[in-house]
Amino acid sequence: MRALLAAVALVVMLGGCVSPAWDDHDYALKAQETTKTAHSVVEMARLAVQHSTELHGPYLKTVLTDAAVDLGNVAQQFGGVQPPSDASDQVRDRTLEKVQQAEDEIDALLIQLRRGGIEQPRQAAARLEKLAGELQ
Repeated sequence: MRALLAAVALVVMLGGCVSPAWDDHDYALKAQETTKTAHSVVEMARLAVQHSTELHGPYLKTVLTDAAVDLGNVAQQFGGVQPPSDASDQVRDRTLEKVQQAEDEIDALLIQLRRGGIEQPRQAAARLEKLAGELQ
């Protein structure tokens, strides 16, 4: 009985790693949800950076760290969806590229923060706003 339960648990865990997209429309909807989530994360980070002079350093670090982790999770989850066609491959590439750009920007801001603070918060917030717009 234990072996059966372990086998069922393994199948459920492995099945959760990759979700299918039944057609291009379904895949596009998954991509849209991915970019909506990434947009929200980037907007949250943008607001924190925009008001970084008013926030305590540890709080800002937590917000940006959480944003970077969330973007990584979003990319990983969408990356596990199998594209059903060549057209969906292009959607996948564009979606993951934009999410990766956002993650890279936030990682760069975290490095700046760890080295003494965000150097140009206004410009950094503008870059995040541009990325958020591209994700929308």
